[in-house]
Amino acid sequence: MANDGGIQALVESVREELADIARKAETQATWSLALPVAVIDARKAPTRVYESAIGTIGSVLRISRTVDHPLIQQLFVLHEEVGPENAIQFLLNGADGEEFAELWEEYREEAKGELVWGANDAAAFVTKSKACHEDGELALVALVPGHLYSCGVPIRALTA
Repeated sequence: MANDGGIQALVESVREELADIARKAETQATWSLALPVAVIDARKAPTRVYESAIGTIGSVLRISRTVDHPLIQQLFVLHEEVGPENAIQFLLNGADGEEFAELWEEYREEAKGELVWGANDAAAFVTKSKACHEDGELALVALVPGHLYSCGVPIRALTA
């Protein structure tokens, strides 16, 4: 399970909803793309829990074509260091400003104000779900303002 106390508290706050999904995941003898996983959306109240098969997680969390690009990744790093407006201006005025401007526009169109994740993150979560299943855990993604976390939660901890 994630070591972040905030994520642990979030998981505990929606334990009943997660327990239902965990019971379904536990009935799966072997991992497959039909394995149930959970998405917790805590970006605004009330917190919502969604169930998805791992193979259709992209229907719950939009997958971006641009978010894995190095310039967009650099934006995320700078966002944490200097704030959103300064990060955007820094990249627009940099050596790759025109390329960044095109990517930024495409990213904004893809996201439409929603949190998105990249194909790399989605693929990593599919792999994580397999390891979680083997370890008796429910794989989940937690969305909190500005961040996306993935982890596994022991099924027995949710259903006990």
